[in-house]
Amino acid sequence: MHARWILFALVGSLVSGGLSAQSVPASRPGLHATFAEEFDRFAASASGLIDGRGAWRTTYIGGDRTLPGNHEAQWYMDDGPGGPFRLRDGVLEISAAPAAGLPHGMTHRSGMIMGHRLLNQQYGYFEMRAQLPRGRGLWPAFWLLPSDGAWPPEIDVMEMLGHERGRYYAAVHARPDGRQVDEVTAIPAPDLSAGFHVFAVAWRPDVIRFYLDDVQVHETTTPGDMHRPMYLLANLAVGGEGSWPGAAARDVSGVYRIDWIRVWQFDDLRGER
Repeated sequence: MHARWILFALVGSLVSGGLSAQSVPASRPGLHATFAEEFDRFAASASGLIDGRGAWRTTYIGGDRTLPGNHEAQWYMDDGPGGPFRLRDGVLEISAAPAAGLPHGMTHRSGMIMGHRLLNQQYGYFEMRAQLPRGRGLWPAFWLLPSDGAWPPEIDVMEMLGHERGRYYAAVHARPDGRQVDEVTAIPAPDLSAGFHVFAVAWRPDVIRFYLDDVQVHETTTPGDMHRPMYLLANLAVGGEGSWPGAAARDVSGVYRIDWIRVWQFDDLRGER
């Protein structure tokens, strides 16, 4: 999701919250569950802390609520009345909608959840079950960033442009040896706005594999600077003039529905750093 030029082509460390005996999903052979958010309830704040405990955060680490370098038109809001978050039948809904009076001329209010106070993990299997919004300019994503605040590297498990319902993008951004690498791959898919699908990445020391509904769809070599803990984010951006998805219409709105987010560690990598 960071600004970039597009070229097409952990030991697990639980900080707080997340995994509980009631939320551990069905087992996956060769994997150990490290985090599960089933959205039976939802807690988020601008700081990522609620009563001193870790929670989903509604801003980036530095407090930013948009990425100007991406030419975005949304302002990420906090949880609360009139905000972008709604919990419905175990599904978190993040909505983007037109709004007046936003800072810096932003045209839409929207939402993001980032989990640097919940999970920081080096390597593993990260997955999300979600239904994506449709509409030009809508830009949902599920991605990973380094826990130390550096950029790059970055893993984009899923980015989708709202007018391209039949595909999404998986990406790796890195700078090994000072050389910028931006590998973005288009993944054909069924209509992603018509129902729920599982988007996943298996990140290992030597290889990164991407999956859609448990089917591998892409593979790439792990860059040399991608050997550090990372945290996960899910957000619904809105494109402005000059953005990758193009400018959204002033009246466009949409809902990003997330059923669950789960993280695992490979059994053979447990105990490594």
